[in-house]
Amino acid sequence: MYAAMIKDNTPFQHTSGHVGFYKDSSLATMLNFINEAVMVLDINGNIEMLNSQAALLFDGKKDQLAGENLLAFLRDETGRSHSQIIHCLDKASSEIINTPPLEVTVCRLGPSHSVVSVELTLSSLPQALSADSALFLCILRDLTVHKAEYSSLKRKAETDFLTGLANRHKFADYLSQQWAKCEEDDLPLSIIFIDIDHFKRFNDDYGHIMGDRCLKRIGETLNLSLPNRNTLAARYGGEEFALILPNCSAQTAQLLAIRIKRHLAQLSAKHFALMSSVGLTVSMGVATQESHRYETSDALLHAADTLLYQAKSKGRDQICYL
Repeated sequence: MYAAMIKDNTPFQHTSGHVGFYKDSSLATMLNFINEAVMVLDINGNIEMLNSQAALLFDGKKDQLAGENLLAFLRDETGRSHSQIIHCLDKASSEIINTPPLEVTVCRLGPSHSVVSVELTLSSLPQALSADSALFLCILRDLTVHKAEYSSLKRKAETDFLTGLANRHKFADYLSQQWAKCEEDDLPLSIIFIDIDHFKRFNDDYGHIMGDRCLKRIGETLNLSLPNRNTLAARYGGEEFALILPNCSAQTAQLLAIRIKRHLAQLSAKHFALMSSVGLTVSMGVATQESHRYETSDALLHAADTLLYQAKSKGRDQICYL
């Protein structure tokens, strides 16, 4: 098959009528041997030719796409992708181009008119292939699988394996984001720290498997207690949990802490298959950034942590707040 391709001297006829060769084989034949979605564009972005993989990527047929302008298929609300591609093609009048990959979103031709994220690269074709008009090789790589894998890895990197809550890394990132947003919009930001009382004794008496079951159940309860989607619950340490509450006043945060404490207290022994005499209590610290009380997010965290340890030092099973 490859030998046959080399012997093929038949010129290709594309939409603008130019004829071109690449050594002994036509450009059209070569495109079909490339295992990527490939198009040939003119200087205006019109599709001169494409291979089967490109047609498949766009969920259409070659004759539907040939002669159309690639820019018409871009989903680009900001206009940035259009501008970048037009700029690259404009440069080609004076220099050979070979762009770094651009991530763009394209609309497909199928009945659902779905969109797909692709990585697009443009490069000038040799003058021998372009006849009297510049032509460009456009390679498109479907990012669907890559993005799904990246999202999965990102979720795993940000999630505590045992409880399913955010981990400390995600907690720190989210607090930084929300601190900046709440400071800019002059909104309150509250932090609740939660620590399971005498958890080491629980593990010693009933084993780590039962301790893990307890932590998972607490994680589920906290997740169900979140007031809205902007709130983040995280496992902050071994038996310590933390909540980030954007746009939440001190009074609202205190009421939420009381409700969460009541829900956790209802996790009776039956949830852990233990004796009915076993109880579960928590200590909590609540701090709120209001009226620029704290200079940094670290200061807010330190305040919540200090209040938590005040609750523990006062006998545990209580909430401390300013």
